[in-house]
Amino acid sequence: MIPVAVRRSRIHGQGVFTMHPVPGRCKLGEVSGVLVRTRSALREQRQRALIFLVELDDGWALDCTNGNAFRHLNHACAATCYLRVFRQRVEVYSRGAIAVGNELTVDYRITQHPGGMLCACGQARCRGRL
Repeated sequence: MIPVAVRRSRIHGQGVFTMHPVPGRCKLGEVSGVLVRTRSALREQRQRALIFLVELDDGWALDCTNGNAFRHLNHACAATCYLRVFRQRVEVYSRGAIAVGNELTVDYRITQHPGGMLCACGQARCRGRL
């Protein structure tokens, strides 16, 4: 697992940052959490300001509310990482090389926040909303 740090993010709240250079297509680690039924988790999470949920398959989701540092992965339209769901595990991989101190981000594509949310990634090709 690649060492990461949770620090204040310019995107939103807390973010995950590299502590060492990361090569492209490298597994950084796994998002931890509790396996829950998606339907009940969505009802509970939608009442929160911050949502820590990764939908898996067949009605299951990973509730990352009390998970590891990767629960703080922020959204970016041109993300530095992607998630791979394999056997109800959520793995984090780099898309390309990432320099020391850069924030690790993923493209959420959609959000469970009612009405969606504005994107704050600040990238040139930002979609503006999730």
